[in-house]
Amino acid sequence: MLRALALCLILSACATEPALVSPDTGLSGSVTRQVVISDHPHHVLLGHVLIATDGAETTRALVIQQRRDGVHRVRMWQAWQDGRALPFRRLPSRAGCTHGTCRDNAVGFIALGPMMLEHAARNGFSATLIGREGAIPIQAPAALFAEALAPP
Repeated sequence: MLRALALCLILSACATEPALVSPDTGLSGSVTRQVVISDHPHHVLLGHVLIATDGAETTRALVIQQRRDGVHRVRMWQAWQDGRALPFRRLPSRAGCTHGTCRDNAVGFIALGPMMLEHAARNGFSATLIGREGAIPIQAPAALFAEALAPP
C-alpha cells in the first residue's frame, strides 16, 4: 500500500486534473481538491483524498500537508479517532508537489478502508494527529470524500 501511495504522489506531483492515469505502470485513480482541515495560526493543515488502483490493489487515503509558514514544520507520528489508532504513515517533507504547487510540506496520510471512506462521505471525517507539537485536531468535510467517490 505504501509503495502504491508513493507512486501516486509522484505521478500527481504537479497534477491539476482529478484523474491519475499511467498506462506505463497500470495505475489509475483520482485525487480531490485540497481543503483546509486544521486552521491554527502556526500550522495550517490541508488535506485531499486519493484513490488509486494498481492492478487488483486499491489504495484510499486522506493525504495531509502543511502550508509552509516560515515558523516551523509539523511532525506527526500518530492519528487517533474515537479512542482508536488510525493507520497513519508519515511522509518525507519533500514527498512532492500537489495541486500544481510546491509550497506545502508533506505530513503523512491516513489509509481509509472502503467503509471508512463511505462513512466519511456521509458524515465528514475528524481525527487527532499526535506528534512533536502535541495534539492537532483535523476535520475534513463530507463533500471532499463524496467528491472522491463520484464517477469521473
